[in-house]
Amino acid sequence: MCGICGIFGREDKNQIEKMLSTIRHRGPDDKGIMVDENISLGHARLSIIDLSEKGRQPMSNEEGDIWVSVNGEIYNHKELRGELTGKGHIFHSHSDSEVIVHAYEEYGLEFVHRLRGMFAFALYDMSKTRLVLVRDPIGKKPLYYWYKANLLIFASEIKAILETGIKKEINFDALWGYLAYQYTLGENTLFKGILKVLPGTMLVITNTGIECIKYWDLHENITQADELYFIKKLRALLDESTQLRMIADVPVGAFLSGGIDSSAVTALGRKFSEGEFHTFSIGFESFSELEYARIVSQHLDTTHHEIELTGTMVLKELTKIAWHYDEPLGDAAIINNYFLSKEAKKEVKVVLAGEGGDELFAGYPLYYKNLKWLNRCTPRICKILEVIAKCSPSIQRGNPLFQISAPFRLLQQINYLKGNSVEEFQQNTWRTFNDDTIRYITNLTGNNVNAQAIYPKNVTTLLGKMLAMDCLNQLPEKFLMKADKGTMANSIEERLPLLDRFMIDFAFTIPPELKIKGDSVKYILKQSVKDVLPKEIVNRPKVGFGTPVGYWMEHELGEVVQQSIGDGFLLKQILKPERKKEIDQKLTSGLHNVPSQIWTLFALELWHEVYFRNKSF
Repeated sequence: MCGICGIFGREDKNQIEKMLSTIRHRGPDDKGIMVDENISLGHARLSIIDLSEKGRQPMSNEEGDIWVSVNGEIYNHKELRGELTGKGHIFHSHSDSEVIVHAYEEYGLEFVHRLRGMFAFALYDMSKTRLVLVRDPIGKKPLYYWYKANLLIFASEIKAILETGIKKEINFDALWGYLAYQYTLGENTLFKGILKVLPGTMLVITNTGIECIKYWDLHENITQADELYFIKKLRALLDESTQLRMIADVPVGAFLSGGIDSSAVTALGRKFSEGEFHTFSIGFESFSELEYARIVSQHLDTTHHEIELTGTMVLKELTKIAWHYDEPLGDAAIINNYFLSKEAKKEVKVVLAGEGGDELFAGYPLYYKNLKWLNRCTPRICKILEVIAKCSPSIQRGNPLFQISAPFRLLQQINYLKGNSVEEFQQNTWRTFNDDTIRYITNLTGNNVNAQAIYPKNVTTLLGKMLAMDCLNQLPEKFLMKADKGTMANSIEERLPLLDRFMIDFAFTIPPELKIKGDSVKYILKQSVKDVLPKEIVNRPKVGFGTPVGYWMEHELGEVVQQSIGDGFLLKQILKPERKKEIDQKLTSGLHNVPSQIWTLFALELWHEVYFRNKSF
């Protein structure tokens, strides 16, 4: 796990030094630079596998004409090493990254199909003056770039690209999407001209331009077999995936919330560990789920660590957290991840986590509710419900600002159903601000923000389409970025067994009725791991990784939130004056009723203060 950066189109060692200094937290153990007249590559190293100098990057093949700088891990590197050695390739290290250059030598651009892991890397082919940027299939690792007039600048984090002195501007076209979903959709970022390499995508850059190759996509291929087949197959994949992610030359632990995903990953990690195994949980003064994590820890005999996060602790590090995340993430759970990683760093360098279980195996109750809507709400029923909803006084007042009433939500759900595809309906149901509210409170130009989302092409079932939309959008650009930036801010690596490439492929062969059985969500996953977990964990209802932002904003964070939104430079630009006054009045009368919406605005303004008004931390 590391940080990478580079410039294609010129030699600039000094600039690479500056870029590396901004992402030093991603790789504090070592750094490396390679330059020639056409390329400048940088690497900040977090040593996990092969701690020797031979594992230093950027690294090359035997001839020194193919170079690579990698962020991530290649879990099948031993298998690939044996295959490539048999074909005559000579290895100079035990690093998993070295297999990439030799696989490229042997298979050309098809090499990416042989890689199993989490990664974002840059490969440079001197003989072809060709740069290849690759991001793993589901987007566990970030990769950003800026391109103009045959000059391309890339990095693991946006802040490193900004260090090169390019003009820093807000991408107002992406703001609508952020307000709607708390993250930027598709390849967009909130920095004008800076784009993401999308998950499962390879960019091939030469002196003549950029070619974008989609090398991986979701495919639903429902298999007809009995329930026992899927239970055994899933368990076998879970065992293999977790065992692969236990390979390291440094200590490995696990994040443990007490939910089924993190508990299953912890149980299997414990199974494949030797000696002490550290687990880490977080609780809050206003509420806590630590009791469930303790149950799992005691059951598995782990060395358990707990922290109770307070608003005072958060207040001290807010601007630092905003800097680490590059873009505003309206999901306040980024705070949990940051502090949990900070605690884990004291004991381990690698942690396992349960990200992805909800999206692959239908863990959110929302899936069950949305299926009912899609199956029962005919056009005639929708029309009747629409009439009933519009009779509500809260709807009749015509003020969509921070509406949370049941009739308003009902009307919103009906509007999402009308004329939309299943995929767009699913995307809409995750909204923080709907389009009417964004038009009402801002002067942003209206657009079809969902057109920027990534849509599955090879999925046919209702549940499959819903899961695929979340796997292609919310999971990589919200939840996985939350995970990556929080752990790397504290110089530790997070590994995600549930998001192995083979696991994802298999998940989309499982019949929908084995993911949601009756009113039980994530049924097949629970059945596959129930033998290694306590019954109270297996049978426990889904609870999100919540953050008490409403409580904090009513207490320690109240003043800073009110001041930031009330005096905010960016919000004054984009909010209509009369709506700005309404929001300010809301802030003084109480924040607890609409914490996610208030926090989304606050996170946006805080990001602007840090990145555009140079607020230090």
